[in-house]
Amino acid sequence: MLTGYSYIQSSCAAFSPLAFVLLLSPVAVMNEGIAFFYNRILDVTAFGSIATKPLCIYIVITKTPKYMRTVSYFILNELLWSFTVNLLYSLGHPLPMMPAMCFRMDGLAAEWIKSEVQQLLYFIAIILSAVNFTVGLVNTFIYRYVTLHFSAISRFHRICGCALFVVAHLMMSLFVAFLFRFFQIPVLEYPERNLLEDSRNVFCLDPHTNILFYAIFLFFACMSILLALFAGLSIRELRMKIHAMKKKTLHMQKEIQRNLLVITGWSVLVGFIPMFIFILFVCHGKWPYARSIALISMMLPLNHGTFYAALILYLFKPYRKAIVDILKAFKSISIKALPICCSRKITNTVVMSGKNVKY
Repeated sequence: MLTGYSYIQSSCAAFSPLAFVLLLSPVAVMNEGIAFFYNRILDVTAFGSIATKPLCIYIVITKTPKYMRTVSYFILNELLWSFTVNLLYSLGHPLPMMPAMCFRMDGLAAEWIKSEVQQLLYFIAIILSAVNFTVGLVNTFIYRYVTLHFSAISRFHRICGCALFVVAHLMMSLFVAFLFRFFQIPVLEYPERNLLEDSRNVFCLDPHTNILFYAIFLFFACMSILLALFAGLSIRELRMKIHAMKKKTLHMQKEIQRNLLVITGWSVLVGFIPMFIFILFVCHGKWPYARSIALISMMLPLNHGTFYAALILYLFKPYRKAIVDILKAFKSISIKALPICCSRKITNTVVMSGKNVKY
């Protein structure tokens, strides 16, 4: 007979999307055991992200060839923002408390951060990291289009372009932070307190306005359109420059563009679309199964970064070669270490056998 805790552990081991949907029914989602189950899934997700992204960042910094140097800066920018999202969410899990427009802070951060303002600021930091990751994706294709369209760009104009990208990150961060801070209300002043199961580690937003979440929805929609626009313009520019480029340069440019399109397409599919679903059901928290669908839709974006880093390491040849070299070095060290360990084990066995011999 399995205890409740053992059942949760066995369920985690045999996790499937169907089981998760059943567990997140309106009745089950209220159970603290299910909250524990969901948080452990988030912990496993965070472990996968934290295990892959630092390695990816290290390889991008140390193994990027000269012809990919500029592109690598944009890839690093995206990786760092994505890593920040997963790191923050691994320490603190702001879970939606629909039908109320409130969030409960779970995880380690819940033990450190007690005030509502601090919890909101932590939540804003997660949102800002996701927003800046999206801005970074768009910046990559804007820069790529400009460099393809204008064959010769001076160092001064390149610096000005990078400065504009930094300003875009800063302005978007300030705007989003202001919106969330403006619409926060104290839990004690929340108009529908009966909708809250528990007020511990909870912070709330004004339930009478959906401007906040619709603004984020509009932001992701606009970013998707800009991505499609500048990705299409970049493809067009490269095709127009076919006869003006050397064969080797053209091949490298095509490879870089194809890889950027793949990793960006992955981000849109696994990051943006589930985020649209999450925002939609948070804005309409009284819809049937709104909370369950919102929690499930968050799982894909949180796993996005792990596969995003893996795609970067696999698609770009210099990074793929670096991974192969690391694996070969690890294999070589293991082969050298194995005989030493085995010989020590055999020696210890012989010594112990000698001690046991009776004369």
